[in-house]
Amino acid sequence: MRTIFRLSIAILVAGMSLATLDAGQRPAAQSSTPATTATPEVFCNTMQAGALCPTGTVSILKLSGPKVQQWLDIVNKYNDAVEAATKQLKAESKSVLTPAQMSELDRWMEKGINPEVNKILASRNPTAR
Repeated sequence: MRTIFRLSIAILVAGMSLATLDAGQRPAAQSSTPATTATPEVFCNTMQAGALCPTGTVSILKLSGPKVQQWLDIVNKYNDAVEAATKQLKAESKSVLTPAQMSELDRWMEKGINPEVNKILASRNPTAR
């Protein structure tokens, strides 16, 4: 469980770092312009930060046959681990962080982060899709 927790935290931190890096490198005018094409959902826009989008990743990875269900089972297990790790992180942080710091942690984990990470991923390799 600790390994899954640490892996989930590492993935979340990497995703947040990518989002922060990308936002810092974009000109202000570009960051407010909506994308003209839909960004593929690697990380599910309707789920908490770091949760993979099962159907979106099936399409992006071009999976078919029995591998689809195998992948969906793996993704669901991963998403459960992300959710559990996030709950554990928040529970353990209450004794360490101030209420303002807890609010910042909540902001890092909210649903609005995943679309930004998806944009970064799409911009790094748009020809592979």
